[in-house]
Amino acid sequence: MNRSTWLIARAIWVAFAIVFLVFFGLELVFRVLDEAKLPHTNYTADEIALVSIFGMPRRLYLDLPLMVLVAVAAGLGGLTQSSELTILRAAGLSIRRIFLKVAFVLSPILVGSIIVTQFGMPEAERFSQALKDANVSGGVKDSVWTRESGRYVFIEGAPDGSVRLWKQIEMADSRDAIERLIASSKVRFAADQVTLSDARLLAFESNQIHQQTNNLSQATKLTERQVRWLVQNPDALSLSELWDAASYLSAEGLNARAHSQLFWQRLLLPVTLIALALLASATAFGSMRSLGMSTRVFLAVLLGLVFKYAMDMASPAVFLAGGHPSLAIILPLLIPLLLTPRLLR
Repeated sequence: MNRSTWLIARAIWVAFAIVFLVFFGLELVFRVLDEAKLPHTNYTADEIALVSIFGMPRRLYLDLPLMVLVAVAAGLGGLTQSSELTILRAAGLSIRRIFLKVAFVLSPILVGSIIVTQFGMPEAERFSQALKDANVSGGVKDSVWTRESGRYVFIEGAPDGSVRLWKQIEMADSRDAIERLIASSKVRFAADQVTLSDARLLAFESNQIHQQTNNLSQATKLTERQVRWLVQNPDALSLSELWDAASYLSAEGLNARAHSQLFWQRLLLPVTLIALALLASATAFGSMRSLGMSTRVFLAVLLGLVFKYAMDMASPAVFLAGGHPSLAIILPLLIPLLLTPRLLR
Protein backbone atom coordinates (compact mmCIF):
# COMPACT_ATOMS: atom_id res chain seq x y z
CA MET A 1 0.00 0.00 0.00
CA ASN A 2 1.59 3.28 -1.12
CA ARG A 3 1.39 6.60 0.69
CA SER A 4 -1.62 7.96 -1.19
CA THR A 5 -3.68 4.79 -0.66
CA TRP A 6 -2.77 4.76 3.03
CA LEU A 7 -3.83 8.40 3.36
CA ILE A 8 -7.24 7.73 1.77
CA ALA A 9 -7.68 4.51 3.76
CA ARG A 10 -6.95 6.21 7.08
CA ALA A 11 -9.42 9.02 6.38
CA ILE A 12 -12.23 6.71 5.26
CA TRP A 13 -11.78 4.06 7.96
CA VAL A 14 -11.60 6.60 10.79
CA ALA A 15 -14.78 8.20 9.50
CA PHE A 16 -16.41 4.77 9.07
CA ALA A 17 -15.53 3.77 12.65
CA ILE A 18 -17.15 6.94 14.02
CA VAL A 19 -20.25 6.55 11.82
CA PHE A 20 -20.53 2.86 12.77
CA LEU A 21 -20.44 3.64 16.50
CA VAL A 22 -23.11 6.33 16.08
CA PHE A 23 -25.41 4.04 14.10
CA PHE A 24 -24.80 1.15 16.51
CA GLY A 25 -25.68 3.25 19.54
CA LEU A 26 -28.82 4.73 17.99
CA GLU A 27 -30.06 1.41 16.59
CA LEU A 28 -29.45 -0.37 19.91
CA VAL A 29 -31.39 2.26 21.86
CA PHE A 30 -34.29 2.19 19.39
CA ARG A 31 -34.33 -1.64 19.37
CA VAL A 32 -34.41 -1.86 23.18
CA LEU A 33 -37.25 0.68 23.34
CA ASP A 34 -39.22 -1.18 20.66
CA GLU A 35 -38.84 -4.50 22.47
CA ALA A 36 -39.73 -3.00 25.86
CA LYS A 37 -43.02 -1.64 24.49
CA LEU A 38 -44.23 -4.99 23.16
CA PRO A 39 -46.96 -6.89 25.07
CA HIS A 40 -44.97 -9.58 26.84
CA THR A 41 -45.66 -12.47 29.13
CA ASN A 42 -42.24 -13.42 30.46
CA TYR A 43 -39.78 -10.86 29.15
CA THR A 44 -36.90 -10.01 31.49
CA ALA A 45 -34.39 -7.18 31.07
CA ASP A 46 -31.68 -9.70 30.18
CA GLU A 47 -33.85 -11.25 27.45
CA ILE A 48 -34.68 -7.82 26.03
CA ALA A 49 -30.96 -7.07 25.89
CA LEU A 50 -30.21 -10.41 24.17
CA VAL A 51 -32.99 -9.99 21.61
CA SER A 52 -31.80 -6.45 20.86
CA ILE A 53 -28.09 -7.29 20.61
CA PHE A 54 -28.55 -10.39 18.42
CA GLY A 55 -30.91 -8.41 16.20
CA MET A 56 -28.30 -5.72 15.62
CA PRO A 57 -26.36 -7.44 12.77
CA ARG A 58 -29.36 -7.32 10.44
CA ARG A 59 -30.19 -3.72 11.35
CA LEU A 60 -26.59 -2.58 10.82
CA TYR A 61 -26.50 -4.55 7.56
CA LEU A 62 -29.52 -2.59 6.33
CA ASP A 63 -27.81 0.67 7.35
CA LEU A 64 -24.52 -0.28 5.68
CA PRO A 65 -25.13 1.68 2.41
CA LEU A 66 -25.83 4.89 4.31
CA MET A 67 -22.87 4.30 6.64
CA VAL A 68 -20.50 3.85 3.67
CA LEU A 69 -21.96 6.92 1.97
CA VAL A 70 -21.44 9.16 5.02
CA ALA A 71 -18.00 7.68 5.79
CA VAL A 72 -16.65 8.25 2.27
CA ALA A 73 -18.14 11.76 2.08
CA ALA A 74 -16.75 12.72 5.49
CA GLY A 75 -13.37 11.03 4.94
CA LEU A 76 -12.65 12.57 1.55
CA GLY A 77 -14.27 15.82 2.69
CA GLY A 78 -11.73 15.98 5.50
CA LEU A 79 -8.90 15.45 3.00
CA THR A 80 -10.32 18.26 0.86
CA GLN A 81 -10.60 20.60 3.84
CA SER A 82 -6.95 20.02 4.75
CA SER A 83 -5.94 20.39 1.05
CA GLU A 84 -4.49 16.86 1.06
CA LEU A 85 -6.81 15.76 -1.74
CA THR A 86 -5.70 18.76 -3.78
CA ILE A 87 -2.06 17.79 -3.21
CA LEU A 88 -2.78 14.23 -4.34
CA ARG A 89 -4.32 15.52 -7.56
CA ALA A 90 -1.41 17.90 -8.10
CA ALA A 91 0.98 14.97 -7.63
CA GLY A 92 -0.59 13.27 -10.66
CA LEU A 93 -3.49 11.25 -9.23
CA SER A 94 -6.49 11.50 -11.51
CA ILE A 95 -10.07 11.41 -10.25
CA ARG A 96 -10.42 7.95 -11.79
CA ARG A 97 -7.42 6.61 -9.85
CA ILE A 98 -8.75 8.14 -6.63
CA PHE A 99 -12.07 6.37 -7.24
CA LEU A 100 -10.20 3.07 -7.74
CA LYS A 101 -8.30 3.62 -4.50
CA VAL A 102 -11.57 4.30 -2.65
CA ALA A 103 -13.02 1.03 -4.02
CA PHE A 104 -9.83 -0.80 -2.96
CA VAL A 105 -10.03 0.66 0.54
CA LEU A 106 -13.66 -0.48 0.83
CA SER A 107 -12.93 -4.01 -0.46
CA PRO A 108 -13.02 -5.59 3.06
CA ILE A 109 -16.55 -4.24 3.49
CA LEU A 110 -17.58 -5.43 0.02
CA VAL A 111 -16.34 -8.96 0.64
CA GLY A 112 -17.57 -8.97 4.23
CA SER A 113 -21.10 -7.98 3.17
CA ILE A 114 -21.40 -11.25 1.22
CA ILE A 115 -19.79 -13.42 3.90
CA VAL A 116 -21.98 -11.98 6.66
CA THR A 117 -25.18 -12.76 4.74
CA GLN A 118 -24.14 -16.42 4.47
CA PHE A 119 -22.58 -16.91 7.90
CA GLY A 120 -23.28 -15.09 11.14
CA MET A 121 -26.16 -12.73 10.49
CA PRO A 122 -28.79 -15.43 9.74
CA GLU A 123 -27.88 -17.36 12.89
CA ALA A 124 -28.01 -14.21 15.04
CA GLU A 125 -31.37 -13.21 13.57
CA ARG A 126 -32.81 -16.70 14.11
CA PHE A 127 -31.70 -16.68 17.75
CA SER A 128 -33.23 -13.23 18.25
CA GLN A 129 -36.54 -14.24 16.67
CA ALA A 130 -36.71 -17.55 18.57
CA LEU A 131 -36.13 -15.82 21.92
CA LYS A 132 -38.68 -13.17 21.03
CA ASP A 133 -41.31 -15.72 19.97
CA ALA A 134 -40.84 -17.61 23.23
CA ASN A 135 -41.55 -14.57 25.38
CA VAL A 136 -43.76 -12.14 23.46
CA SER A 137 -47.46 -12.72 23.03
CA GLY A 138 -48.52 -12.29 19.42
CA GLY A 139 -45.02 -12.99 18.15
CA VAL A 140 -44.35 -14.49 14.76
CA LYS A 141 -45.03 -18.23 14.79
CA ASP A 142 -42.94 -20.71 12.80
CA SER A 143 -45.78 -21.94 10.61
CA VAL A 144 -46.82 -21.63 7.00
CA TRP A 145 -49.30 -22.87 4.42
CA THR A 146 -47.68 -24.12 1.23
CA ARG A 147 -48.37 -26.30 -1.79
CA GLU A 148 -46.25 -29.42 -1.99
CA SER A 149 -46.54 -32.09 -4.72
CA GLY A 150 -50.07 -30.97 -5.54
CA ARG A 151 -51.20 -31.04 -1.89
CA TYR A 152 -51.94 -28.09 0.36
CA VAL A 153 -49.87 -28.47 3.50
CA PHE A 154 -49.78 -26.54 6.78
CA ILE A 155 -46.42 -26.89 8.54
CA GLU A 156 -45.61 -25.76 12.05
CA GLY A 157 -41.88 -26.17 12.37
CA ALA A 158 -38.83 -25.18 14.36
CA PRO A 159 -35.58 -23.43 13.37
CA ASP A 160 -33.75 -26.78 13.44
CA GLY A 161 -36.00 -28.18 10.67
CA SER A 162 -38.14 -30.42 12.86
CA VAL A 163 -41.92 -30.38 12.34
CA ARG A 164 -44.26 -30.06 15.30
CA LEU A 165 -47.46 -30.31 13.28
CA TRP A 166 -48.32 -31.37 9.73
CA LYS A 167 -51.78 -30.77 8.27
CA GLN A 168 -52.57 -31.78 4.73
CA ILE A 169 -55.50 -31.13 2.42
CA GLU A 170 -55.97 -33.30 -0.65
CA MET A 171 -58.38 -32.14 -3.32
CA ALA A 172 -60.50 -34.29 -5.61
CA ASP A 173 -59.57 -34.62 -9.27
CA SER A 174 -62.17 -32.01 -10.18
CA ARG A 175 -60.44 -29.56 -7.78
CA ASP A 176 -63.81 -28.36 -6.47
CA ALA A 177 -64.06 -30.51 -3.32
CA ILE A 178 -61.87 -31.72 -0.47
CA GLU A 179 -61.12 -35.44 -0.63
CA ARG A 180 -59.01 -36.00 2.53
CA LEU A 181 -57.72 -34.16 5.57
CA ILE A 182 -54.60 -35.49 7.29
CA ALA A 183 -53.02 -34.25 10.52
CA SER A 184 -50.03 -35.56 12.46
CA SER A 185 -47.69 -34.28 15.17
CA LYS A 186 -45.10 -37.01 14.59
CA VAL A 187 -43.30 -36.23 11.34
CA ARG A 188 -40.07 -37.72 10.01
CA PHE A 189 -38.26 -37.12 6.70
CA ALA A 190 -36.12 -39.78 5.01
CA ALA A 191 -35.00 -40.33 1.40
CA ASP A 192 -37.66 -38.26 -0.44
CA GLN A 193 -40.31 -39.67 1.89
CA VAL A 194 -42.22 -38.16 4.79
CA THR A 195 -43.64 -40.47 7.44
CA LEU A 196 -46.68 -39.29 9.41
CA SER A 197 -47.07 -41.44 12.52
CA ASP A 198 -50.44 -41.71 14.30
CA ALA A 199 -51.96 -39.52 11.61
CA ARG A 200 -55.66 -38.67 11.77
CA LEU A 201 -57.34 -39.13 8.40
CA LEU A 202 -60.72 -37.70 7.46
CA ALA A 203 -62.04 -39.02 4.14
CA PHE A 204 -64.96 -37.13 2.63
CA GLU A 205 -67.42 -39.08 0.52
CA SER A 206 -70.70 -38.06 -1.03
CA ASN A 207 -72.86 -38.81 2.01
CA GLN A 208 -70.50 -39.63 4.86
CA ILE A 209 -67.13 -38.92 6.50
CA HIS A 210 -64.69 -41.67 7.49
CA GLN A 211 -62.21 -41.10 10.30
CA GLN A 212 -59.25 -43.30 11.15
CA THR A 213 -55.81 -43.17 12.72
CA ASN A 214 -52.96 -44.71 10.81
CA ASN A 215 -49.29 -44.43 9.90
CA LEU A 216 -48.78 -42.84 6.50
CA SER A 217 -45.75 -42.61 4.21
CA GLN A 218 -45.78 -40.53 1.05
CA ALA A 219 -43.36 -38.99 -1.44
CA THR A 220 -42.30 -35.41 -0.81
CA LYS A 221 -39.89 -32.83 -2.17
CA LEU A 222 -39.43 -31.29 1.25
CA THR A 223 -36.47 -31.91 3.54
CA GLU A 224 -35.68 -30.75 7.05
CA ARG A 225 -33.42 -28.08 5.56
CA GLN A 226 -36.24 -26.75 3.40
CA VAL A 227 -38.66 -26.77 6.33
CA ARG A 228 -36.19 -24.65 8.27
CA TRP A 229 -36.25 -21.81 5.75
CA LEU A 230 -39.88 -22.27 4.74
CA VAL A 231 -41.30 -21.55 8.21
CA GLN A 232 -38.99 -18.63 8.98
CA ASN A 233 -38.91 -14.97 8.06
CA PRO A 234 -36.83 -14.46 4.88
CA ASP A 235 -34.66 -11.96 6.78
CA ALA A 236 -33.35 -14.84 8.93
CA LEU A 237 -32.16 -16.89 5.95
CA SER A 238 -28.68 -17.08 4.50
CA LEU A 239 -27.88 -16.26 0.89
CA SER A 240 -27.91 -19.91 -0.23
CA GLU A 241 -31.15 -20.61 1.66
CA LEU A 242 -32.84 -17.67 -0.04
CA TRP A 243 -31.88 -19.09 -3.43
CA ASP A 244 -33.15 -22.56 -2.48
CA ALA A 245 -36.39 -21.09 -1.13
CA ALA A 246 -37.01 -19.05 -4.28
CA SER A 247 -36.27 -22.07 -6.50
CA TYR A 248 -38.58 -24.38 -4.54
CA LEU A 249 -41.47 -21.90 -4.36
CA SER A 250 -41.18 -21.15 -8.08
CA ALA A 251 -41.17 -24.86 -8.91
CA GLU A 252 -44.39 -25.31 -6.90
CA GLY A 253 -46.02 -22.33 -8.65
CA LEU A 254 -46.03 -20.22 -5.48
CA ASN A 255 -45.06 -16.60 -4.93
CA ALA A 256 -41.27 -16.47 -4.49
CA ARG A 257 -41.00 -12.71 -4.86
CA ALA A 258 -39.91 -11.91 -1.29
CA HIS A 259 -37.15 -14.53 -1.21
CA SER A 260 -35.92 -13.81 -4.73
CA GLN A 261 -35.80 -10.05 -4.29
CA LEU A 262 -34.01 -10.32 -0.94
CA PHE A 263 -31.49 -12.69 -2.54
CA TRP A 264 -30.64 -10.24 -5.32
CA GLN A 265 -30.59 -7.31 -2.91
CA ARG A 266 -27.96 -9.02 -0.75
CA LEU A 267 -25.98 -10.42 -3.67
CA LEU A 268 -25.77 -7.02 -5.39
CA LEU A 269 -25.03 -5.06 -2.21
CA PRO A 270 -21.29 -4.72 -3.07
CA VAL A 271 -22.27 -3.12 -6.39
CA THR A 272 -24.63 -0.78 -4.54
CA LEU A 273 -21.89 0.17 -2.06
CA ILE A 274 -19.44 0.97 -4.87
CA ALA A 275 -22.02 3.15 -6.65
CA LEU A 276 -22.81 5.06 -3.45
CA ALA A 277 -19.11 5.42 -2.63
CA LEU A 278 -18.51 6.96 -6.05
CA LEU A 279 -21.44 9.31 -5.51
CA ALA A 280 -20.06 10.35 -2.12
CA SER A 281 -16.54 10.76 -3.56
CA ALA A 282 -17.84 13.12 -6.23
CA THR A 283 -19.09 15.54 -3.56
CA ALA A 284 -15.55 15.87 -2.13
CA PHE A 285 -14.01 17.44 -5.24
CA GLY A 286 -14.09 21.15 -5.86
CA SER A 287 -13.11 24.24 -3.96
CA MET A 288 -13.98 24.47 -0.25
CA ARG A 289 -14.94 28.08 -0.87
CA SER A 290 -18.01 27.04 -2.83
CA LEU A 291 -19.23 24.34 -0.42
CA GLY A 292 -18.10 23.61 3.12
CA MET A 293 -17.47 20.13 4.47
CA SER A 294 -20.77 19.95 6.37
CA THR A 295 -22.66 20.98 3.24
CA ARG A 296 -20.88 18.32 1.20
CA VAL A 297 -21.75 15.59 3.72
CA PHE A 298 -25.35 16.82 3.85
CA LEU A 299 -25.52 16.75 0.03
CA ALA A 300 -24.18 13.18 -0.02
CA VAL A 301 -26.71 12.04 2.59
CA LEU A 302 -29.53 13.76 0.69
CA LEU A 303 -28.57 12.00 -2.54
CA GLY A 304 -28.30 8.74 -0.63
CA LEU A 305 -31.84 9.15 0.71
CA VAL A 306 -33.07 9.84 -2.82
CA PHE A 307 -31.42 6.59 -3.90
CA LYS A 308 -32.98 4.68 -0.99
CA TYR A 309 -36.49 5.96 -1.72
CA ALA A 310 -36.02 5.19 -5.41
CA MET A 311 -35.10 1.61 -4.49
CA ASP A 312 -38.14 1.33 -2.21
CA MET A 313 -40.42 2.50 -5.03
CA ALA A 314 -38.68 0.35 -7.64
CA SER A 315 -39.58 -2.85 -5.80
CA PRO A 316 -43.40 -2.64 -6.21
CA ALA A 317 -43.02 -1.03 -9.64
CA VAL A 318 -40.94 -3.93 -10.97
CA PHE A 319 -43.35 -6.40 -9.34
CA LEU A 320 -46.38 -4.79 -11.05
CA ALA A 321 -44.55 -4.67 -14.37
CA GLY A 322 -43.66 -8.35 -14.08
CA GLY A 323 -39.91 -7.74 -14.35
CA HIS A 324 -37.09 -9.76 -12.84
CA PRO A 325 -36.58 -9.05 -9.11
CA SER A 326 -32.97 -8.00 -9.72
CA LEU A 327 -34.24 -4.98 -11.69
CA ALA A 328 -35.53 -3.50 -8.42
CA ILE A 329 -31.89 -3.13 -7.37
CA ILE A 330 -30.25 -2.50 -10.75
CA LEU A 331 -32.53 0.32 -11.97
CA PRO A 332 -31.98 2.63 -8.93
CA LEU A 333 -28.23 2.29 -9.50
CA LEU A 334 -28.69 4.54 -12.53
CA ILE A 335 -29.21 7.46 -10.12
CA PRO A 336 -25.66 7.55 -8.68
CA LEU A 337 -24.16 6.59 -12.06
CA LEU A 338 -25.89 9.56 -13.73
CA LEU A 339 -25.37 12.04 -10.91
CA THR A 340 -21.65 11.36 -10.37
CA PRO A 341 -20.48 12.92 -13.71
CA ARG A 342 -22.66 15.98 -13.11
CA LEU A 343 -21.24 16.50 -9.62
CA LEU A 344 -17.70 16.36 -11.02
CA ARG A 345 -18.32 19.19 -13.46
